[in-house]
Amino acid sequence: MTIIVNGSNTPTAGAVGYGDGTNLAFTSAGTAGQFLSSNGSSAPSWVGAPASAMTLISTQSLSGTTQVVWNSLSAYTKFLLVVVDANGASLVQTAVQIGYGATPTYITSGYTQSRIYNNSGGVAGSQTTSLSTMQIGLCYAPSSSLSQVLITSGTSGVNSEASFIVNGTSAIFQSLYYCCYPTATTITSIKMLEINGGTFSSGTASLYGITS
Repeated sequence: MTIIVNGSNTPTAGAVGYGDGTNLAFTSAGTAGQFLSSNGSSAPSWVGAPASAMTLISTQSLSGTTQVVWNSLSAYTKFLLVVVDANGASLVQTAVQIGYGATPTYITSGYTQSRIYNNSGGVAGSQTTSLSTMQIGLCYAPSSSLSQVLITSGTSGVNSEASFIVNGTSAIFQSLYYCCYPTATTITSIKMLEINGGTFSSGTASLYGITS
């Protein structure tokens, strides 16, 4: 391979050298944020950053609220909901409703759950129930440290797997939930709400969309 120094193949700033089979050649400079992609034996090219498999849709404050809502979600097939330090001035109970359509319409009945738990009194057990709203956590105390909920499409609806660590007197501090809602449809909205008549005093809720 012939290498020309200070010759006509001097690169522009930001260009990358490569062999074209005969000589040393250079790419263009590309633009900020691009990645260099191989094209086999052809010249490499600059491409945009690959799409992330998980995208933060938004983080919402829970302080002073009874519910938070995320809309326009049809681009995603799975979701991860992370709730951090969700506190209530009084006892709070957290739930999620799934919405579909442009309006959206929320499914408000027919949810089911199966739960395995340990509470602060050392009592372990399990439970299977039907719910008017989809339970994602039983925060029967003024403090819960972390909740994570994975919502994915299932053969008979959308299944949710949730794990919770809840602190406080008479709280359920370890729970594993398996939940589903009754209609297989594209999710366009997710609503997290308090269903025990209380109000969140602090905390955040972050919803991530997953495309993989």
